[in-house]
Amino acid sequence: MVNCIVIDDDQYILGMFCDFLDVLKIDVLATGSNGKDAVELYEKHAPDIVFTDLAMPEYDGVYAVENIKDKNPNAKIIVVTANSNDCKTDLFELINIPVISKPFSMNVLKQTIEDVSKTEISMPASFEIKYKFKDDYDSYSCKVNYEQYRNFKKLDIIEKCEIINSNNKNIQSDNEMQKALDLASQNNTSKIRDLSKVVTT
Repeated sequence: MVNCIVIDDDQYILGMFCDFLDVLKIDVLATGSNGKDAVELYEKHAPDIVFTDLAMPEYDGVYAVENIKDKNPNAKIIVVTANSNDCKTDLFELINIPVISKPFSMNVLKQTIEDVSKTEISMPASFEIKYKFKDDYDSYSCKVNYEQYRNFKKLDIIEKCEIINSNNKNIQSDNEMQKALDLASQNNTSKIRDLSKVVTT
């Protein structure tokens, strides 16, 4: 039997969703109400699938997705949201996260679970990001892999970092970008700037 955890801050929707999963013979191991719960429950239970809402207080669904993927790039996650306009579609498409819009039918839920269960998860080789340094007017772009993207977002000197092109197959040397990130963690941005280009807005 497939098992899962379910994350949603609305207790009524959470209960209804778990009832749906019960009908589909999906074993709910645990439930939570925010992205931090999702990460902790994932570590504790190692479920087959994580179902998470997007808009939740303090720690949202994006937090859940990114931090679970940090721990296990092969984790299978399904986003369930009432507002698909708020979706980080570039991110979710990039790392193979399906999005179900509320309200949804039982057939849509069943098909999505079947598709995710059969899909081999693979992280993208490369894609393009746009970012800004704090106290810098310019924006920059460069090519990274997913791990490097996450490392970019964790740098204190970076103000904003977003995916702008997930279809770019030409990547800088992993070693070069990793060296640049290591230097940037010590507030030396020269190598990252060398591997980047200024983006005109």
